[in-house]
Amino acid sequence: MPQESPVDTPKNTTEKPANNQSLSQFLKQLKSQVSHSSSIDVIKDALDTAIHYPNQLSYNNTNLFIVIAIALFSGIGYWFYLEQLTYYYRYTDLDYAVFAVCIITLIIPIWQFFNRRSQIKKVSTLIRDETLKHLYNMRDCDGSFLKDAENKFVDFNRGNYSQKVEWGKEIDFHAESGLIRASVVYHHYVDRRTETYTESDGKGGTRTRTRTVYDHYYRQGVIIPPINKTTHLVMSESRLSKRWSQRFMPASREFEKAFHVQAQSEFDAAKFLEPAVVVACEQLNNKLKNLTIEFAHDGSLLINQHNTNLLNPAMDYDITEPEKFKQELLNDTSLFTVNSIFGFVNQIIKHTT
Repeated sequence: MPQESPVDTPKNTTEKPANNQSLSQFLKQLKSQVSHSSSIDVIKDALDTAIHYPNQLSYNNTNLFIVIAIALFSGIGYWFYLEQLTYYYRYTDLDYAVFAVCIITLIIPIWQFFNRRSQIKKVSTLIRDETLKHLYNMRDCDGSFLKDAENKFVDFNRGNYSQKVEWGKEIDFHAESGLIRASVVYHHYVDRRTETYTESDGKGGTRTRTRTVYDHYYRQGVIIPPINKTTHLVMSESRLSKRWSQRFMPASREFEKAFHVQAQSEFDAAKFLEPAVVVACEQLNNKLKNLTIEFAHDGSLLINQHNTNLLNPAMDYDITEPEKFKQELLNDTSLFTVNSIFGFVNQIIKHTT
């Protein structure tokens, strides 16, 4: 992944003033500027604009908190006042109107508070996604590629009701052997089962009922074009449907606990699973949940796992701290799981080609 040097921007030591109205307008402009950006330079310019923005990039919610407190204490205070009246007192329309005003006065600033937070988050997420799009040269996968992947990988055959690779993104992988176009894919499958339960029969007894339950599961993985001569090999933490008849297990207790192996050729499996590769597989399994490492009949490699946030990593900063946000995006942002997979693939290339 391309690396950028840290940006040294003079820091303004004076506290910037807050202007909520100007900030809302600025965030709209920033969103418009960054949406569907044509290059990473557009993102850099937007971030520089944010760095030099004359006001705070966070909302001042003091007035909202004051209104919330007034509405809350007014409502509670009025309720206590009514409770002190005679036992025979009944609430009037005026009383209900007072409570309604307090509730509305409470709801509006709460909504405004969360709406402001949402605006900040949406703009920050958009900038992050657009940055990653350019750094990794992301493009949508072709529909025929996804359909072909569904048919050739054993791991996509999960689910007794439905299986589908719903979408994919091509991304650049700078391997030791050169640039490789990998694909991050989103896998959704459904298990259907019958569940038995009891309910009241309305006569003091119970009756047994059955219902059909659909369990939805989601996985994301990375598909790599052929990197060596290995084919027809599946190593998975799950017991997958059987496609290849042979079985091989290296002399490693940890590997044996972590993977179920099936292959077309026991000899080819043994040739691939040399000690250094076995250790690499074990290390990757320690990082990823419900891991599958699979070489298809054409040599394509699928590494599939449980985490479904491969392309939208969490960030430590957002647009409210634009200097740190820019540095994190251009220097330290890491698609952690994807890069763990890429590191594993580099080890495979090193030891098997």
